[in-house]
This record gives sequence, structure tokens and C-alpha cells, in this order.
Amino acid sequence: VRMLGSDPVKIFVMGNQAGAGHTHEDKGSFVLEYAGETFAMDMGICDYDDPIHAIYKHCQRHNMLVPVGLSERACPQNPLPFDVKPTGQGDKQAFHASIDATAGWPGYYRKWVRHWDSPAPEKLVIRDEYELGKGTGVEFYWQTKLPVEQQGRTVTIRGARGIVSVSAPPDCTVRIEELALTEGDKHNRIAIRNEATQGMLEVTIGLRRGR
Repeated sequence: VRMLGSDPVKIFVMGNQAGAGHTHEDKGSFVLEYAGETFAMDMGICDYDDPIHAIYKHCQRHNMLVPVGLSERACPQNPLPFDVKPTGQGDKQAFHASIDATAGWPGYYRKWVRHWDSPAPEKLVIRDEYELGKGTGVEFYWQTKLPVEQQGRTVTIRGARGIVSVSAPPDCTVRIEELALTEGDKHNRIAIRNEATQGMLEVTIGLRRGR
């Protein structure tokens, strides 16, 4: 938690304790809150009477890097029998963290290491280093219920007081999808696609006060 002017910036990184049960496919995901609103969200849970509850746990509905170009839905083991724990450090100005999220993706990832580098509260770079065992590429997913607009490879998310921009590198494509939630609600999923079986995907995030 750091302050950007008079507004808090909160980053929450998700890990795993080996053998934890009743969990989601979210190891390596994150939540970003700014100025009292959630810009990168975790959908949590819903009533189990609604069939969509099974989709809520999918890695594709978290802020993850997921293999694509497969006939099946790529997913990690769940429950996960391994510790997957982030490491990091920070102060009032900077925040840096990393997680090796490779464990539990047999056949899909030979390597997936994610880094969060934020030299100041108004800037965050998420860098994914990966090597696939299956698939033709990867997609970086960002979930939000806030309004979004796309211009080229940058997506702007607008809150009541804050604005967050999400920018993809030149070798990637970007799309916005509106996906269903429970009780007729919806959210926006930003998908940044890199058609490479190994390499690095670096997404740059900027935060600033809005209207």
C-alpha cells in the first residue's frame, strides 16, 4: 500500500500454500486498487446454485498469463500440491515482487515467472518470462468492472476519481471482451496476446487522477 497524492494504491499478489483446498486457479494473479476503486479485480465467488460459479475459478477469469492455441482449456492443477509464494520488497515509494508460478502447469508451462516492478506509485510494469510446453502463444488477462476504452495497444480504465492505462508491447495484439457474471452482471476482460512459444511479455501500467 502506497499513496499517490492523497489516494492509496494497493497491490495484492496471490500465492498458494501446498495442498490448500477449495481454491481458484489464481496463483500468480493480482488485484490493483486505486483511489478507492478496484481496477484489476478478483471476481471472488457467487451462489453455488448459479452454474457460472464453476467458471469463476478458471485462470481465464483471473489476472493471469495463460497458454492459448490449444484444443482444450489450459489450466493448472487444482488443488495445487506445491507452495507458490511471492517474494518482494517495498517502501513508501517503490514496490518490487516476483513469483515463480511454473509449478502445477505440467505440459503447459516449462517456465512462467512473473515480476511486478513499480519504481513509484504512478507506474507499474508487469513482466512475464515464459516458455510453453503446449500452445502457440499466451494471453495476458486483466479483469475489471470499470468502463474501458481502447486506442491502439493501450486500454484506458476510468474510475470515479482515478484513471489507469494498460499498454501492451508492439509485438502483441489487444482486444476487450465483455463477459458474463452472476445475476446478469458483466465485466470487461482485457486480453493481450503474444504469438510466441517463449520469451517475455511486458505490460506497462500508468495511474493518474481523473476528473
